[in-house]
Amino acid sequence: MTAPSNESNEGMETEAANGINEEKVPMTYMEEQLLLDLMGGEEKRCKSIPYLLSLEGSQGSENDADLKCRSLHGIVFGRLNIFDAPPDADEDDDDDEGDDAETEANPNLESYVKTFSLADRFFLSDAVRDVLMCHRPMVSDAGADRSSAKEVAEQIWAISHLFRPPPTVESNDDASAEGSSEVCSKGIEYGIIETLMSLIVQCTAQGSGIPSSSPLQQHLYLSRVLLELTKLKPSLVPPAIVLAISGLFQDFLPSLTPTARENLGLWLAFHLTNTEYQWPKAYWDHWAPYAAVEPNSRGAFIATALRGMAALSSEGAVTVVNACLPPASPLVQSVFLDAVKNTEKMCIEEAEKDLVDRMWNSSEDTDFIRQHIISDELSESHGAAVLMDDSNMHHPSVWWRCRMAARAVLYPYVRDSKRTAALVKKAVKQHTNGNDAEANNMSDEDIDETEDLLTDVTDAIARFKSVMLAALAKDAETYQERVESENGAAKDDDQLLLAGEVSLMEVVSDILISVDSVDALPLIESFLKHEIVSGFGLTTWVLGEYADVKVAVPSNWWKFVSLAVQNCVTSTLKKLEKEKTDLGGGIGMIIDDSGVDDEDAKEAAVRRLDEVTKATVPILTYVVERACNIIASIPSETKKIPTVGANLIEGIKQLVRAAIFHLNSSLLESSSSLLTAQDLLNGLASMDANGEKLASICQSASASCEGEQGKKTLQSLSTSLEKIL
Repeated sequence: MTAPSNESNEGMETEAANGINEEKVPMTYMEEQLLLDLMGGEEKRCKSIPYLLSLEGSQGSENDADLKCRSLHGIVFGRLNIFDAPPDADEDDDDDEGDDAETEANPNLESYVKTFSLADRFFLSDAVRDVLMCHRPMVSDAGADRSSAKEVAEQIWAISHLFRPPPTVESNDDASAEGSSEVCSKGIEYGIIETLMSLIVQCTAQGSGIPSSSPLQQHLYLSRVLLELTKLKPSLVPPAIVLAISGLFQDFLPSLTPTARENLGLWLAFHLTNTEYQWPKAYWDHWAPYAAVEPNSRGAFIATALRGMAALSSEGAVTVVNACLPPASPLVQSVFLDAVKNTEKMCIEEAEKDLVDRMWNSSEDTDFIRQHIISDELSESHGAAVLMDDSNMHHPSVWWRCRMAARAVLYPYVRDSKRTAALVKKAVKQHTNGNDAEANNMSDEDIDETEDLLTDVTDAIARFKSVMLAALAKDAETYQERVESENGAAKDDDQLLLAGEVSLMEVVSDILISVDSVDALPLIESFLKHEIVSGFGLTTWVLGEYADVKVAVPSNWWKFVSLAVQNCVTSTLKKLEKEKTDLGGGIGMIIDDSGVDDEDAKEAAVRRLDEVTKATVPILTYVVERACNIIASIPSETKKIPTVGANLIEGIKQLVRAAIFHLNSSLLESSSSLLTAQDLLNGLASMDANGEKLASICQSASASCEGEQGKKTLQSLSTSLEKIL
């Protein structure tokens, strides 16, 4: 595509100077107009642009419609230049000599860096992506399996036959020109690994509730293909993987988003688990100091990889200690043992032991347990301390009943954390003393492989819902009575209930801090599903409204808020459906609505949209306001974006995309829906939750921010919100 010729430009300028209003004309190429047909027939219509852009503007309006790009996920992919030669030509000679020595020691890497041009690398990456897309495993309509990860790996390696080195002066004969396929494509494994690693870090976040928009964004698929490549070429691919991770860890991790960093850590956990934990011990020793300091990108990557390996093993962290880490590695303490400090320190009092026994060891009726949790007898046996500062409704002693009930419900995880910590310490001691055989057999005696914690605790949350809600209500009532008797003014009931929900979630987080997200997210979802905790209460807790910011805002905070948004959407729609069949006395009835016209159906769809946005918009607005307040508090002397700032920026982007997906899937994709994407955006705008309104919150916070880095961060967030919404 070319720009209009100079002659036409000069003519347009002359006409404009003469005040002639000339209509806009399309660009031309070789005297033909360049048009992109978005609405035409199947033969002429451009099939790519609709996936990239959305058309905004009322039909029949004389105003120009706007084309906006919502998201390029699953369409445009980036490539990390992991193995490129040093980009600066003016580097010191000493550095050049060191780099030359490294490449000379690895001739395959030297061949890739020096002989594969930018065009070669682009072609290789494009070919690998095409193979991943076209040969992906599928199940046919007849139920037969088509392709496999092993076949995909073989097809990817077959790309090496397309590369041949230029003929050399010394050998121009036909025999040397033919060569073997490995010689002709020497070093191609580094280009393949570079492409696969780039795709892995761009995968859809796991546990987000959002399906992958492309097979190239499916984490498990890419991980299996890379594993099969390792088995296919065991002498070439593993060294390339080790060098790739080394380069990513040293040069790229600090600049990767939290989601990309998590994807990389989870891939390493999967890969090492399926390759018998074959990894250089020196790397763990080199990485250990990063996991021991304050939260940082490299330490988070290490923790994700090690905890991921523990989650994939039936023996948990014991296997990682025995089979993966070096003897007496400090990573055991910083990753596994420090995470369960709070659980180990939990001293269960007699009153709580009795409650645990009632819930887990006896078949006592739930109503009897509910009466027990709110009884004066329990209060006397517990000996609850009197709160000195009556105005502080967030003090843990205010909510001692609901906190006790939550700990009792989650007691299997408390017991498992203590048992795991004891096994890990025992394994470290025996592994350090060289008793590897005894360490490997030790866990067979102590671990109950028949216990399913997730299922048991999820069922307990549903069963003892009334117990936790009764405890929450009793704590709130007791606090209100004391405040009214001393101060004469009661606290707001909604704010008091919110404080109770946050306090309950603090107990849950202390227990689940060492639990893998595969278990943690379903457990949190169970609290939401059974209406023990509200979506707004969960959001307030995870963003640390009443806690230390550095401790309270994890990198995956947005996944919990996404669960809250999804739960708000589904629960609101269920209530609306229930209202249709509820006659006021709780009696349901099926109503024949075949005579309802389209206008009534449209009104019903709009009502559904209004109710859903009323339930979800407060959460989105609070998230943006809270994030802006945290970012604005960044010290003025800070030169780089702190970890909490990066987590918030990336999290808000992911959360907004997740919220839009939840709204679309619930309101727009149903067969009976009469709404459009523009109706959804208009509904958000009516609640002051479109991109412009949310961006204004960031701009207001930026005006009061003293640090330059904080202002830049808020401005970046403001721009991102305007683009996404």
